[in-house]
Amino acid sequence: MLESFQISNFRLFQHLEIEQLNLVNLIVGKNNAGKSTFLEAIKLYASNAAPTVFFDLVDARQESWFSDAQQQPQYFASNCMRHLFFGHKLPNLSEQGIVLGEINSLTQIHIGAAAYQIKVDEEGTIRTIRVPWDQLNLFDEELTGIDVFLVAEEEGKTKRLFRIDRDFRDIRRNSSRMMYEKDSEFKYKYQIVSTENMTNRKLAALWDLTSLTSFESEVIAALGLIDDRVSGVAFVEDISQGRSGQSRIPLVKLKGIDEPLPLKSMGDGMTRLFHIIVALVNAQNGLLLIDEFENGLHWSIQSQVWDIVFHLAEKLNVQVFATTHSRDCIKSFDSAWNRNTQLGSFFRFDSQDGHIKATEYTSETLSDSIDMDVEVR
Repeated sequence: MLESFQISNFRLFQHLEIEQLNLVNLIVGKNNAGKSTFLEAIKLYASNAAPTVFFDLVDARQESWFSDAQQQPQYFASNCMRHLFFGHKLPNLSEQGIVLGEINSLTQIHIGAAAYQIKVDEEGTIRTIRVPWDQLNLFDEELTGIDVFLVAEEEGKTKRLFRIDRDFRDIRRNSSRMMYEKDSEFKYKYQIVSTENMTNRKLAALWDLTSLTSFESEVIAALGLIDDRVSGVAFVEDISQGRSGQSRIPLVKLKGIDEPLPLKSMGDGMTRLFHIIVALVNAQNGLLLIDEFENGLHWSIQSQVWDIVFHLAEKLNVQVFATTHSRDCIKSFDSAWNRNTQLGSFFRFDSQDGHIKATEYTSETLSDSIDMDVEVR
């Protein structure tokens, strides 16, 4: 479990430190205060700076866009990856890049640019040599024989991720063949529930790992918060769009109704709850990231949903990071936190003079703020 977390030079975070994290953590703040960015930073660190995560991050925000209208289109990966760095500027070779990890920990990851040159020694052996930063500038017009990589460094070891002076589209297409993509290479196993939930393909894969296990009953019980007639879930193939669009969709079985119904026909709340709980039980001994926890969930059940999250997080050793804009969600979290006082943490992100600051609330101060109708979102 992450006990603390530090972020430097990542997106809008020039420097942020959260000194004490807990098992279940809720983050609030105004728009563009860094809530989703914080989840991205956790994801990047947990993945051990996996190359495909970099691509996923820029694709998710459409920062890899290209247009035929550009007279001189810039397809270099550096043009896309610069958005991940503070100020939308890729650091020079002499500058510090992104820093992610626990505060004062040797396992912090440092992400930046590095240049390499292939040389042949007197014995004819081909070697790849890292070029010292003070011998060239990343933005020199000519870097003959020099390859510029995005690298991740940890405890004196350097991992070359991919060349940033190459066409982003080519790197993206070949990303499935890159190293460091296996879960075994990650620092933490993790699952993500975005604002739009997971894809049907991802959800079906997780349900395959859940069904016929002891966790299946946990999921069905959770769905009972919305409709106590739910007795089972199954995935079936959907060929309504033709074979090329074939996918699997979830169906739910209700007591008293012979025909199973599509999960989505049960409403957004049922769908959201299913995604959260399935992701949670598949994040055992790892992390769960939930963006805008309250999406689709009626205020009247949110406290019970938080109770389930606290219960399963402790039972399965899952550290949860969630964001919200909703005051109802905060009140519900507070109620559940008061019943699990040793397991929760609450933070608000605020922008002050262009810098993001995290303010930590104790269970008592959050409850007092809610009782006094103080704005905490």
